[in-house]
Amino acid sequence: MRNFAREEEINRERIRRLANWYLGKKEGPIHIDAELHKRCNLNCSFCPRSGSGHDSNAESKTNELFTEQWIKTVRDASEMGVAVFNLEGANEPIYVPELAFPVIEEIKKAGMYGILTTNGTLWTEEKLKNLVDIKWDRIHFSVDAPDAEIHDSLRGIKGSFEMAMQSIKLLNKWKERIGSNLPMLNMNIMICNKNYYKLPEMVELANKLKVDYIFVEPLMIFSESGKKLKIKDEDVKNRLPNYIKDAKALADKYEIDNNFSKQDKNLDEDLVVEENKKKVLIKDLEVLADKDIKKGTLLSAPCFKPWTRIAIKYDGLTGHCGLIQDGESLKEKSLREIWYGEWLDNIRNKMMKGQLLEHCSQCVPSDITQRRRFRRELLAILDDTHGLYN
Repeated sequence: MRNFAREEEINRERIRRLANWYLGKKEGPIHIDAELHKRCNLNCSFCPRSGSGHDSNAESKTNELFTEQWIKTVRDASEMGVAVFNLEGANEPIYVPELAFPVIEEIKKAGMYGILTTNGTLWTEEKLKNLVDIKWDRIHFSVDAPDAEIHDSLRGIKGSFEMAMQSIKLLNKWKERIGSNLPMLNMNIMICNKNYYKLPEMVELANKLKVDYIFVEPLMIFSESGKKLKIKDEDVKNRLPNYIKDAKALADKYEIDNNFSKQDKNLDEDLVVEENKKKVLIKDLEVLADKDIKKGTLLSAPCFKPWTRIAIKYDGLTGHCGLIQDGESLKEKSLREIWYGEWLDNIRNKMMKGQLLEHCSQCVPSDITQRRRFRRELLAILDDTHGLYN
């Protein structure tokens, strides 16, 4: 089983910074989510690109930040104390290799914890070996079924499953040859009505592929094609729990860590069934209202991202969340100016008042479960160090 000491250290620092914010001391962000561009080679039926109504690849070419701007952003982030730089978004990061790989190299030069999410179809052996050589921290391969038929149908391109499998095997080859446990290998699974009953088989596949962590995300609905993939409510109540139980037993057997069988598991019924995650967040606020938590403080906020994270879109739009539709631009202001500026301060004030924003309706389920855990840990550290809560 993999040692998660580095991840635990980063999480402790996250909670420490949140505690300082609560006590009136401003801290820098600990985590950046970066969408380098908006280009992709697949046509996934559940992707927000499928419901956008326009050519995201062409749009990205016109508006995306230059490589030099991203390099500067990485350096600025390092100076601000950012610990995690995550390359994600509605894209395939290495679809534009002349942008992705210089940024990847710069992240590691800066000593940050690097994460990258990929569909696994565009890698060469040389590029995968390089990830191992530079000790890239974590790579997430999106694999939505244990077989090509289902995976390829969801991803929209025949052969995508076999290409992803080949990339994972080549990565493992070089990890073994060089004698490194980095990058950590994640398998990301988007659960829908085409694959939820395959969850135990996915754990079997993960074991064969020497996966360190299985990350399961309930379906996010962005389009009509996405709606067709929603699991029926009766299946969530009657069938899904059995598949989760079997998958958990296998994950325990193979000692594969995961996010579907823990205290903050991602497959709670409300997160799978509810399309509008704002309703889930309202329930959380109602729970907070019943507890001895001071209103109008960071602890009463439905989301901690405005105090811990920065999200940067392909065109430079910057804010606290990857779902934002407005914010400030890196083309006009520095990362530091945006983080400590009026716009984000206004967001923080709204959050402390329990005011949900429009994009909260599309909140990612894993963010909801994580922030529940963060709040528990924050309450604990405030009680231990300052005796604020007993």
